[in-house]
Amino acid sequence: MSSICPKCGGKIKATYLKQNCPHCGVNLLYYKLDEQLEKDALQAQKEVDAVNKFVGLIKDSAVKTPLHIIRLILFFTPLASMCLPMYVAGHKKVSLIGFIMSIINHGFDFNALLLDKGYFFAVLSMVCIILLSLAVIISSLFSAGKKGFARNMVFSIINTASLITLGALVFAGGGQLKIGFAVTLIIYAVEILLHYFCDSEKKKSRKVLCLALSIIVVIISASPLIIPVNSAVEPYPIPSSDEIKAVTFNLAGPWGTPFDGTSDKERVVRFKKYMKAVSPDLLGTQELNSFWLDTLKKSMKEYDSYAVKRGGDDSEKTSEMNGVFWKKDKFTLIDKKTFWLSQTPDKESRFKYKDEEGKDAEAGCNRVCTYVILDSAQYGKILFMNTHLDNTSEEACDFGAKLIVDEIAKVKEKYKGINVILTGDFNSTSDSKAYQTITAVLKDTTDSIEERGTYQEWGYKTPDEKPIDFIFTSFSSSEYTVLDYIEEGYISDHYGVGVLVK
Repeated sequence: MSSICPKCGGKIKATYLKQNCPHCGVNLLYYKLDEQLEKDALQAQKEVDAVNKFVGLIKDSAVKTPLHIIRLILFFTPLASMCLPMYVAGHKKVSLIGFIMSIINHGFDFNALLLDKGYFFAVLSMVCIILLSLAVIISSLFSAGKKGFARNMVFSIINTASLITLGALVFAGGGQLKIGFAVTLIIYAVEILLHYFCDSEKKKSRKVLCLALSIIVVIISASPLIIPVNSAVEPYPIPSSDEIKAVTFNLAGPWGTPFDGTSDKERVVRFKKYMKAVSPDLLGTQELNSFWLDTLKKSMKEYDSYAVKRGGDDSEKTSEMNGVFWKKDKFTLIDKKTFWLSQTPDKESRFKYKDEEGKDAEAGCNRVCTYVILDSAQYGKILFMNTHLDNTSEEACDFGAKLIVDEIAKVKEKYKGINVILTGDFNSTSDSKAYQTITAVLKDTTDSIEERGTYQEWGYKTPDEKPIDFIFTSFSSSEYTVLDYIEEGYISDHYGVGVLVK
């Protein structure tokens, strides 16, 4: 392929290798080199000037004065204020940290998010704060440019209006506005004021606009104090009668987090209040630990209790028990016992077995059944048992149920005519082998009409459709109740179950 001489336009063969044009003799390599270099230099200078102008614009917009720097810092502070409790919605505190922790611990379930409108809008609010704050930050980097003040105000007004609107929707959905909401709005109010003070023109009309908007936002930020909190509905207690009120409740004692209001210290107070309203005669608890037991003993003085640590747990806090409580004025203790749901029930141990591949396997943790034999003037002797079957091994679950049935037979042999009440978290539904083993000797008190899931995982997952918490008895039963009062916050990641027996 031939080329062309840049000076005379003569054609040059591709095989021509000399430096000078064969037609006019000009040096092909250096023809107009100085002009090209000068042109390139001018272009380079234009690009450098453009970069310098851009950097200068950023500096003038973001760090020109101490007020600019303060405004820039404030743009990032909503990330900190959202770590405070923003709302109480979905019956728990909602904050950025709490929501992140919920995803880490429970995963993300969009269907569960939609079950409570207040909680949905609370989460949506935090997402909007993050996205719109990013838009405000980007806009502010060009605020020294043409129409920079107008852009800043538009984004800040959208950001603030969105938070106020979503806060109103949270409240309308049954939620409450908390300190994080107020602090975030105050930050937005200060940002709006700083838009004026960082503006080079400082027009009077802009001053009035910024001042008025800031005052309005500050007034609205006081809404968590001036808007009345939705009044809590008192829990509906199991109806009073001459029958025995029995309750089972997995307390999730060692678990929960203060970030969403499910810490053990908060929940034990709610549980005490709830049990005072329900006033069970017999109470079986699972995932009870020493802190809960000591607290309940001090505050529920009308009850006697018995609980034994199952062993094999990581710490004192996570050392679980299946505690039983009974009213002192109605029952007298005759005997008590705890046995392990394993091949060695009389000592601290864990069920072991061979899996389908013939490999050694074991239950997820030590499991126990705790019981007391009580005497009642009205009902005679009662065997009150409480257990928590394994959640990782169906074999362990089935084996535990068989051991419990065997123990019931032994007690009945010793105490003729004794009635039985068995409470517990069975980690299985009514279609399991363990359930069938138990119902071969005792009656399930679950009302088929009222039947619904009892494990709700603090509301972070779609609730189970069927219960895994049961009360079985040899008595006749009535008034089956799912104890689902959570208006003041979650008591546990399970609902309790109550029933009357006679």
